[in-house]
Amino acid sequence: MTTLLVTVTPAEGQGEAMGRYLHGVQPLPAGAGGTPVKRVRVTDTITGTAGTGIALVMDFENAESIQSVFASDAYQTLIPDRDAGFSNVEILITEPLD
Repeated sequence: MTTLLVTVTPAEGQGEAMGRYLHGVQPLPAGAGGTPVKRVRVTDTITGTAGTGIALVMDFENAESIQSVFASDAYQTLIPDRDAGFSNVEILITEPLD
């Protein structure tokens, strides 16, 4: 099992771009076999300065499935709205530490 971790910081005044991105990206991971684990809003920061506002965790069968989402033509068309709608985006492929 491989886990996708995404953290984003919404950009000021870019709600329309953020909305278009979220609407367009939402079906893509599920189409690649992703299973949502949790989507959360960050309410407080103990340490750090990223200003993360939202985090998403999804499980996939393997890293290749995750990579296929972000390499797809459908995702590529969303990148301008992603870049405008968020001041910071971290898209991470993770594996268990065991």
